[in-house]
Amino acid sequence: IQEYKYFLDKLGHQVDIFNNKDVNGVIDKINNGNYDFVHLHAYEFASQFNKSLEQKYCFSCHNGYFFKQDKWEEDFKEGFQHYLNAPGIIALSNPTKNIFIKAGYSGYISVQINGIDTQKLNFKEEGNNKAICLGWIQPRKQQRLLAETIDGKLGLDFVGPLDDPNFKEGTTTKHLGIWGLKQVYNNLTAYNCLVLISNGEIAPLVVLEAMAAGLCVVVSESASANLHSKEFIKVLPDDILTNATAENKKIVCDTIIDLIEKNKSFRQEIVEHVRENFDFSYIIKNYIQIIDDFSKFDY
Repeated sequence: IQEYKYFLDKLGHQVDIFNNKDVNGVIDKINNGNYDFVHLHAYEFASQFNKSLEQKYCFSCHNGYFFKQDKWEEDFKEGFQHYLNAPGIIALSNPTKNIFIKAGYSGYISVQINGIDTQKLNFKEEGNNKAICLGWIQPRKQQRLLAETIDGKLGLDFVGPLDDPNFKEGTTTKHLGIWGLKQVYNNLTAYNCLVLISNGEIAPLVVLEAMAAGLCVVVSESASANLHSKEFIKVLPDDILTNATAENKKIVCDTIIDLIEKNKSFRQEIVEHVRENFDFSYIIKNYIQIIDDFSKFDY
């Protein structure tokens, strides 16, 4: 969201960000602010926005289990009905858009893919022949299962807050703690491959950040939104870690090892691919078009 503000400000727009849990206070500020466009990212606010906001707005959903309705928590199930009454929806991928449409949504809807400022990522010509799993360590992201599958077969570092009491380090699977954003931007390029075999994602930024640093990526289907079919991107089934057959374990290990080995020859191509398709200087054009289209939408 901060990147959107930065790039929109550069283009002459004036952007305010309200990061406040007081929904009524936020609504009062918007109602008194004479804004041309409002974009809501907090799904728990949708109901009150529908009731009290005096202008139309667009909503985006970031729930990691959005594609897994059997895993929706009660508050999200209840909230989903309010999302369908939002004047506009900005989906993070076409599959996300399709879920809203199949649920009967009839307002304005468009797709805006996630993007990053690729210039912030450090880049080196060679990696350290290791893989990294970067992000909150929790059951949804399946790092514990990944570590158990990989340990002893290749070097895999885990970085992020530890929120899974069952996660354990092994001989070649290490938890390096938590990195700040500057460390992420500087350190990612030391690796050859990012691994994110998660059971629930919507459009993870870390995948784009890794590619901007020159890494190949091995991701689950849930984590593959908006990615292209490329030799340096491998997509595995969400359940390949839970359905832990000997064959599936071998597929996971072999896939990561293969991309680590191939990474050196792909690194520059990967960076160019991300800059051409996911850099904010590219995706911001579509966002501005959405703002223009939504302003003309009769709700």
